[in-house]
Order: sequence, then structure tokens, then C-alpha cells
Amino acid sequence: MGVSSRLLLDTHALLWTLLEPDRIPAPTLDLIRDPGTELLISAASAWEIATKFRLGKLDEAQAVVLGYADHLRRLRASELPITGHHALTAGTLTWAHRDPFDRIIAAQAMIESIPVVTVDRALAEFPGVHVVWR
Repeated sequence: MGVSSRLLLDTHALLWTLLEPDRIPAPTLDLIRDPGTELLISAASAWEIATKFRLGKLDEAQAVVLGYADHLRRLRASELPITGHHALTAGTLTWAHRDPFDRIIAAQAMIESIPVVTVDRALAEFPGVHVVWR
């Protein structure tokens, strides 16, 4: 795969980049940290992180929840809003995967033609979604 100038970070990839960068393969982390890479974070990731934090499933993300915008700025990342087109596509994907956050991220990746940084096999196996994890 050639180097992409745009990457969409899946929620866990965002959290690991911020909190546990050693969990990301070095070549992928190099791409994330490359100033020439445009990093995008789905608005769904903010929703997912806040939801899981509220439910007590992601206690370690308190600093991310409280300083979300600052964390994105430090990463040089931009938020990718969820449009109606993204939502309609996510809702109509013929994909057994039920997680609404993954469905939105997959739809955004497909519509916007952006590779996704993820270890999630379900996303990697979905046709039309290109995954970066090496």
C-alpha cells in the first residue's frame, strides 16, 4: 500500500494514539505522526468515547472526554462531521455488524474514500473499507 495523505482513526486507534501509543504498530504510528498526513476523527468517536465513559466502560478516557478538542488539536486532527448521507449509508449497509459507531465510521470511510486506522477485523473485512494497520 502506498502512503495515504488522509487517515480516519477508528475510536480505539484515537484512544491508543493519545493514551497507549505502543499498542499501534510503529509504521502506522509514523503515518499518524507524519505532518503530511491529514488526520480525521469521526464525530462518532466523540459520541462513542463519551458513551462508554458514562457507562463506566472507559474510565481511563476521562481526560480525553474533558479535553477532547485540545487532544484533537495536539494531534493536528480534524473532526469529520456525520452528514445525512453518512447516516443513511450506515443504516442501509448490508452488513451484519450492528455496532452503530463502526457502521458510521465504515460509511464515512467509503463515502469520503479515506483509509481507516483500525485493528477491528469486522471493518477490515467489509468491502469498500481500506484499513491501515501494519
